[in-house]
This record gives sequence, C-alpha cells and structure tokens, in this order.
Amino acid sequence: MFHTLMALWVTIAAPVQTSDTTIRVEEGMRLNLRNEAGEIRVTTWERHEVRVVLSRARGVRIDVERSGSVLRIRSALDLGFRDEFRTRGRRGRFDDDEVDFALTVPVYLDLELYGVETDISVVGMNASVTAETVEGSILVRGGNGLVMVHSVEEEVRVERVRGRVRASSTDGDVWISDVVGEVTAESVDGNIELNDVDSRQVTARTVDGDVVFDGPIHDDGRYHLSTHDGDVTAWIPAGTNATVMVANFDGDFETSFSVMLRGLRGRRFHFTLGDGSARIELESFDGDVYLRRRR
Repeated sequence: MFHTLMALWVTIAAPVQTSDTTIRVEEGMRLNLRNEAGEIRVTTWERHEVRVVLSRARGVRIDVERSGSVLRIRSALDLGFRDEFRTRGRRGRFDDDEVDFALTVPVYLDLELYGVETDISVVGMNASVTAETVEGSILVRGGNGLVMVHSVEEEVRVERVRGRVRASSTDGDVWISDVVGEVTAESVDGNIELNDVDSRQVTARTVDGDVVFDGPIHDDGRYHLSTHDGDVTAWIPAGTNATVMVANFDGDFETSFSVMLRGLRGRRFHFTLGDGSARIELESFDGDVYLRRRR
C-alpha cells in the first residue's frame, strides 16, 4: 500500500531545462494537475506509473504530492506566484515562465487538468477526464465515464468517448465525434458540430454559431439543437421514429424528404416521423433549419 502522504519538489533553475520524474500509482487513483501557462500533454502506457517530463521552464519549482488516492502536481506559478501572475497580463508576456508538462500515464487513471494560458491534449485514456483552461485549446481523444472539458477563448474537441460528454467553450467552436453516451455541448460565440454521436440524450446550444448533428435517433431519445444567430442542421437516418418540433423565427426551413407540418403557430410547427416516439427540437432565431437524410 502507498504511504498516506508523499511530497517531492523539483526546482528548475536554468532558462531552458528538462526534468524527468516517475511516480508509482495504482487503479482507483486520480491525477490532479494545475499549470498556469504552457502546455499539458497526456499519453498512455501499460505501466502502473506516471512519468512527468517537464520542459521550457525558468526558476520553476514543481510540487508532486500524493495523498490517499489523489496525486497532485503543481508548478511554481500555482504555488508561489499566483498574485504576480494575475497582474502581469495576457499570453505573450509569460514566455519565460511557461512550463510544458508531458505526462505518460496508465489508461485507467482519472484525470483532472487545469490551466490558464494552457493548451491541453489527452490521448488514449479509458477513464474519466476533466480539462479546463482559459486561453488555450483542448483535445481529448479517448475516455470512459464522465469527460468534461471547457475553454473560455479557444476551441475544444472530444473524440472516441464511451460515457457522458460535457463540452463547452465561451469564445470557440465545439467539436464532438465518435461518442456513445449522453452529450451536452455549449458555446456562446462558436459553432457546434456533433458527428457519429450515438446517444439517447443530446443538448447542443450556442448563441452565435451553427449547430450540426449527425447520429442515430433512438426511439426513447431526446435531442435539442438550438442557436440564436446561425443555422441548425440535423442528419436523420431512414426509419427514424420521432416527433420533430421546429422553431424558426427569421429564416427558412428545408427538408430533403416529405413531411406534413402540423400545429402551425407563427414560426413554430411540428411533424411526425414513423411512430413519433423520439423527440427532436430544432430552434434558430436568426438562421435556417435543415433536416437531411443521413449522408
């Protein structure tokens, strides 16, 4: 069994240097990493160890602490210079203080990754992943359980997940593909594209951007796609059973197959496909709504 508490400090003094550290882990643990500026890159291997390779750092201390089932890793900016960091400006003024983390981890290790001016990529996991940043992009390719990603200013991509996905960006696009499980995708000023999404519960909404969905429609499924200023496109497989609700206030509605519109009230209407068991809601205030057969 592991000790209850372990701490390791690594200090990098040279302008450009690389540090390589390996820590033993076991199933049931999770890794919590915070890096204020730079990159976080995670790949996998078959060992029961976490390898941490650190580069592009100047006078940065790294704190590695294991307490119970949690392995925590911090850069010095998070430990001792948080107030200074917050008052010195945006990306471009912190090149000397940036730290790049390259981690190799077992596929079962749950991840919690946080940054500010930080790009994050995670490839090959079979566990839950949380990744959040402010000025950086996020890529998660692989995951199981809950995969939750958020960037304020750049795009996020989630691929090859078996489980729940919650992906959002305030000022960037959201791309989700090859997912089996519940999906929630949100943006304020960006497009949302969902491809090969096999889910019984899909919510995709943005304010200023387009929304695209392509995936099977389950009889007991609920699908809500909405935007204020953009187009909504839903690719519907042949043989779909669904009640489709459309709200289209200042745009056109187009479909590549025949439907009988009912309940016309202003720019709201609905129609039935098959026995109408699933529910699909398509909404755009200032854009077009398209219903297409699966490509």
